[in-house]
Amino acid sequence: MNVIENLKWSEPVLVNTRRGARMLSVASPDANFWGAWRSDKEAVKAYGISVSRNQEDAWEVQRWSPVAAATVVEPSYPAGAHVAEVSSERVWSSEQIAIFDWFKSGSGSLEVIARAGTGKTTTIKAAFAYAPEQAMLYAVFNKKNQKEAEAAISDPRVDIKTLHALGYMFIKQVWPNAKPEDSVEQDRCLAAAGKGSPDEVISQLKKLLGFAKNIFVSPSLSDLEDLANERGIDCEAYEDLGWTVSRLAEVCLKALELSKEPDAEGRISFNDMVWLPVAMNWVHAYYDLVVVDEAQDMNLPQLLMAKNSCEKGGRICIVGDDRQAIYGFRGAAQDGMAMMARELSAKILPLTITYRCPKAVVAIANDMVPDYRAADSAPEGEVLYQGESLLLGSLKIGDAVLSRANAPLMPLCLRLLRSGVPARIEGRDIGKQLIGIVRGLRAKSIPHFIARVQGWGAKQKSRVKNCPNAESRLAAINDQIECLIAVAEGLSSVSEIESRINNLFQDSDGFAKPAVVLSSVHKAKGLEWNRVNLLSWTFKLKGGSGEEANIYYVAVTRAKKTLVLISEARPNDEN
Repeated sequence: MNVIENLKWSEPVLVNTRRGARMLSVASPDANFWGAWRSDKEAVKAYGISVSRNQEDAWEVQRWSPVAAATVVEPSYPAGAHVAEVSSERVWSSEQIAIFDWFKSGSGSLEVIARAGTGKTTTIKAAFAYAPEQAMLYAVFNKKNQKEAEAAISDPRVDIKTLHALGYMFIKQVWPNAKPEDSVEQDRCLAAAGKGSPDEVISQLKKLLGFAKNIFVSPSLSDLEDLANERGIDCEAYEDLGWTVSRLAEVCLKALELSKEPDAEGRISFNDMVWLPVAMNWVHAYYDLVVVDEAQDMNLPQLLMAKNSCEKGGRICIVGDDRQAIYGFRGAAQDGMAMMARELSAKILPLTITYRCPKAVVAIANDMVPDYRAADSAPEGEVLYQGESLLLGSLKIGDAVLSRANAPLMPLCLRLLRSGVPARIEGRDIGKQLIGIVRGLRAKSIPHFIARVQGWGAKQKSRVKNCPNAESRLAAINDQIECLIAVAEGLSSVSEIESRINNLFQDSDGFAKPAVVLSSVHKAKGLEWNRVNLLSWTFKLKGGSGEEANIYYVAVTRAKKTLVLISEARPNDEN
């Protein structure tokens, strides 16, 4: 085929894969190639051709050819075996082998329900090697997950991307000058509402617009009204000027339409990266196998993007833990994994054996998740019960303290620091949110600051008191109020507050100094510690299911050796 031969190919290099050693050459596609690709993709693929993005995010044509003299023999294992050796280094469980079987020769779609600490990433890494597809996508939740996956997966056939990065790729194909810049949302809201609209109106519009892009693809006016009521978004102080919830919904609908038009400066928002290519139908089938990780945390536009990026006749694998679904407040699709399983008619396979948690911790988690199991080789571990008064003296560097909310962590962190114990609160982005509130209050002194915080809190609570989810919204606002008041403790001027917040709120990354880590459960997700202290009295556990039970399950399963349940009532301080 001339369009292939006319490309400027690199010198071929040898690449070893499970399917055998193969020669790989790469070239940059030209207009003639894209024409042939669009008109008869299967005919082009028949020449050993695949297309993907390289590290510079530019399109690259890959030509694969076999090398008969250097075949790598694929490992085999007995079908249906309970445990089988499929590599020289690992012994895989029957659950993992069933997943490998599907990657190797399964059809249709697959949903993997992977409980906490069950070796999900290790399993998926190994599973990719069995897949025959040449163009595969591993869609991960965030940048941190992407870095972890890139360190674990070296298969050149696998693109590892966040769904925001994938969406940005599709946007750039239509709007080549697009660049992320969230200020565009402010301008869209101003344009939709009209110049001179009150700042409070624009602020509420931005909130509604953000939620809309994370929940809907093409919402109706009634959808937006319901969303505003559910999230407590209104402009009560300006209702006499016509800024009712209905008007906010109307203007938000205009802002959504403006989002579909290219900005003069090429700006797109973070939310646009996923919503825009789905809403505009720019997502096109490209991958033969799509694997979506942390699917329980994905919103509807994200799930649709993953689905629509798979070739017709290709395979999709959805991976996640329905019992770790704790981001409903942020727009994650309710029961998203079950929804996708139904949409895809997916086969369901479990990963239930944890290699992280000891048996004593698994026994606690079983109250919420009965199918959760400890590995046979897991240590017994320990679950301790302790009063809060003993907590400060028992904490050591490397320990974690987990709470349902952030406010209870603030005074404890300050006490640790005063005692000379390095400590920090997980979540740099939480610190940024608090700093935004501090700046908006424009207080002149600490007493003035506290009064303004209380006034701000009362105003926020009045907005959400009649919302369908008022209880959780009020709890979040109270958490912010208590955090802000606690952070000002002992300071002499407002200028010191921002500095203290920056010092307290940090992220666990390669640059973090050893410390006692205090964290809300939402920020602890994906992390683990040998000794985890739970502030039990902060949790709102109600029965064995629902989001509150999920939150408690996530908290408990962060412990690798010891779980300490801290009681506020302190009945057993002597123990």
